[in-house]
Amino acid sequence: MNPFDRTTAVPALPNQGGQANVPGLRQLWLIEARHLLGLTDPRTLPTDLTGWTLPENGLQLSEDAQVINLRFLRDRSGYSQKATNSVHGIAYAQALVLEIPRDHAQTTLFVARMTGRKWVAVYQDGNGLYKLVGTPSQPLRFSAEFKAAPNGYMCSWTTDTRWPAYHLAEQPGRWLLDAEFSYGFSYDFYS
Repeated sequence: MNPFDRTTAVPALPNQGGQANVPGLRQLWLIEARHLLGLTDPRTLPTDLTGWTLPENGLQLSEDAQVINLRFLRDRSGYSQKATNSVHGIAYAQALVLEIPRDHAQTTLFVARMTGRKWVAVYQDGNGLYKLVGTPSQPLRFSAEFKAAPNGYMCSWTTDTRWPAYHLAEQPGRWLLDAEFSYGFSYDFYS
């Protein structure tokens, strides 16, 4: 085993008998990749292997970082990660998707301001677990498609990375959970 990469040993799967598995996402936090000053690679930590788990304080943000918090209904969002093998090695295609119903001027402004920027995201899934998607060197790219039937936007943040998305060791710190929530970007959109 490489002493700098502690992921070569195959661990036993945890016993998950009797536990509920709730689908979908609860919340999404977006941070522009340029505001991420550092990211601890959990594979290089001198502790026991606990999976792809980012340690507490594993993300270092700049002082002027703005965290965008999006809340939505579970059936309007999702996350996928697909490993592919090529001549260049293994890559993980990662995608976060969010359906925003109804066409509204504020939604159009949201889409315009998301477009063209590089993002890193933290999401909370239906089971209450947190994951980091994207890195400063392999950020998420935003795209949106509007359709009139049904009326709304299908937004997506996608990237290809060399490693799977990182789990967060604990509930994110106050820097993430205290992010200012904009009711203009809530699921309802004034409905």
